[in-house]
Amino acid sequence: MENPNTFAVCLGRQLGSGGHQIAKELAERLHLKFYDRELLYVAASKSGYSRELFEKSDEEKSSMHTFFTSFIPFMGSTDFYGNQVDEESLFRILSQTVRELAEADNCIFVGRCAEYILRAKERMASVFISADAADRMERVSRDRGISRDEARKVILNNDKRRSSFHNFYSEKRWGEAPTYDLCINSSRLGLEATRELIEGYIRQRFLV
Repeated sequence: MENPNTFAVCLGRQLGSGGHQIAKELAERLHLKFYDRELLYVAASKSGYSRELFEKSDEEKSSMHTFFTSFIPFMGSTDFYGNQVDEESLFRILSQTVRELAEADNCIFVGRCAEYILRAKERMASVFISADAADRMERVSRDRGISRDEARKVILNNDKRRSSFHNFYSEKRWGEAPTYDLCINSSRLGLEATRELIEGYIRQRFLV
């Protein structure tokens, strides 16, 4: 049964858009539980599977089927998912973890199809942050200590991976406006003003 006293913010982002930083600041300012990669560790802890397994499948619908189906989980053959696990099973575990966390407290989830997983939750806001290519390359180059050409390749691969993951599990398309309540290009206002705009939307939406 849905908890009407909690709300969730689901934030999708392009790599290099500043989305992670903005989400982190929103969590601090609005007193939200913050889940990006932390979500994987919670899911691993709840399920009994290793962190490595969730990390290998993180936001990726890949060709790793053989690895997953040959993996023997720690909980043994009495586990609900049987004595083998595949990507779809991991996504079901991740989805259940997201729902449980969203019922327990006010949260912000970064990526991982959270807006689709929580689509039935009335008090859920979905946001997507993009940025201009030049700004993305500059930010990734600086943060990772790589050349702009290397950053461009990383960005292209990351976009493809996130898009494939999201579009496989969701009925809507990653990064496209109809998928989200609010879409914004952080290059237009800068990260601080972008965060302020999203914060204002959340405060008005949920009266916080």
